[in-house]
Amino acid sequence: MQDTRQQILEILKRKGEVTVQELSQELRLTSVTIRHHLEILRSEGYITDPEVHRSSRPGRPRYAYRLTSTAADLFPTNYSGLANALLEALDTSLPGEAREELLAAVGRQLAAGAGDLPTDHEKRLDQVIAYIKQLGFIARWEREEGGAYHIFICNCPYHYVAQSHPETCRIDEVMLSQLTGAKLIRTEERASEDAFCKYELVW
Repeated sequence: MQDTRQQILEILKRKGEVTVQELSQELRLTSVTIRHHLEILRSEGYITDPEVHRSSRPGRPRYAYRLTSTAADLFPTNYSGLANALLEALDTSLPGEAREELLAAVGRQLAAGAGDLPTDHEKRLDQVIAYIKQLGFIARWEREEGGAYHIFICNCPYHYVAQSHPETCRIDEVMLSQLTGAKLIRTEERASEDAFCKYELVW
């Protein structure tokens, strides 16, 4: 990203909201230049449309910009580190059965977010795939010639955490079972060149 736009995003991250005039003063650039960069950031979905803040005192209204939720992805995070630390703490503080139930509860909670789903298998699978894509998965379903249904997980949002804590996969298994209403038979090895996991669905 262009340096000036990166600086603008960092200022917004630090201050919460800023005006063109404030950015112009801090970056020592003209208002025209600042507006140009703001318009590019707005078109890319990283900042909001300007919000009007009117003052009781005479003068022009104040137009402030904020970061959108999309911009959060531009800043460093350590979600994997946090997840690993939490799972390690669970390993040392909870017995095996309690850990299993906790992970299953997380899977059920994620599944509940999908709401009501159709009873027709294929319509249901379409909605399940659409829902888990919102959770960060890249997935698809297929029906074999013999009639068997499979779900392929091509990207798991916590794949790297699962390398150290394979029990994390229990969340996926419970979530997908709840969402599909089917019993899952999981292929442990890499399912294919373009998928991490493959589940056969048994209704």
